[in-house]
Amino acid sequence: MWTEKILNWLSSPILNIGGASLSVASLLKGLVLILFLHFLAKWLGNLTNRWLMAKTQMPDYTANLVTRWFKVAIWVAGLFVVADFLGIKFTSFAFFAGALGVGIGFGLQTIVNNFISGLILLMERTMKVGDVISVAGEIGRVVHIGARATLIETTKGSVIAIPNSQFINTAVTNWTLSGKSMRVQIPVTVGNDADIDVVISLLLEIARLHPQVLDEPSPQVWLTKIGDTVGLELLVWVSDPLDGARQIQSDLYKSIWAAFKVKGIIPRG
Repeated sequence: MWTEKILNWLSSPILNIGGASLSVASLLKGLVLILFLHFLAKWLGNLTNRWLMAKTQMPDYTANLVTRWFKVAIWVAGLFVVADFLGIKFTSFAFFAGALGVGIGFGLQTIVNNFISGLILLMERTMKVGDVISVAGEIGRVVHIGARATLIETTKGSVIAIPNSQFINTAVTNWTLSGKSMRVQIPVTVGNDADIDVVISLLLEIARLHPQVLDEPSPQVWLTKIGDTVGLELLVWVSDPLDGARQIQSDLYKSIWAAFKVKGIIPRG
C-alpha cells in the first residue's frame, strides 16, 4: 500500500516545462544525468588539457583557456541531450530565446568583446604570462590572461584586472617581448661649465660597477640638451625588468650623487 503510494507520487507530474510533464522520478533521472555530465566534462577537460600540453607547443595558460571553453561546449551539448531525454521541447521557448538573444546583444556586448579580444591576444602572441607591460598608465607583470580580463601585478604589489578589449583598442608597451632584459633610462642635468667628457666617463664607470647592470648591451650615455644647462641620459640594461629596475635606478642615482660631490660637479634641475 505504501509502496504503491510512493510509486504513484514518484510518477505523478509535478512540473510542466517546454511541453513536458515532469515527475519526481524524471527530475531525479535528470539530476543523475547532470551529475554524470559534470564528471564527463571534468574528465574530458583534464584529458584534453594534458594532451594539449604534451603534444603541442601551446603555453599552459592557452591550453587552460581552450580546455575551459571545451568544457563549456560539452555542458551546452549535454544539457540539450538531457532536455531531449526528458522530453522538453525548445520550440516552446522560441519567444523567450528571441528576447534573451536581444538582451545578450545589448547587455553582454562588452563581455563578448572582451572574450574575442582575449582570443586575439592568445593567437597573436604579442603578450604572454610573465611579460612586463605598460598599459592604461600602469606598468606591471602579466600573471594571468583570462576570458574576460588580464591580471597585471604592479610594482606596488597590487593586482589589476584590465579588460582584454583595452589591449586591442589602446597602445600597449611590452618591455620584454624580444627578451627578458629591459633598458633603464637615467636623465642627468649639469651646468654648462662642467667637463662633459669627465661627466660621461664618470656615468659609464658607475654603471659598469653596478652588479645588476648587464655588460651586454653595454651602458651608453646620450647628450640630450645643450644651453644654460647640459642634459645627458645614462642608458643601462637590467635583467629584472620589473622588480629590480626601480631599485637599480635608485642605486645609480645615489652613486652619481656621491661621485659628483667628489668631483665638484653640481647637478642642475
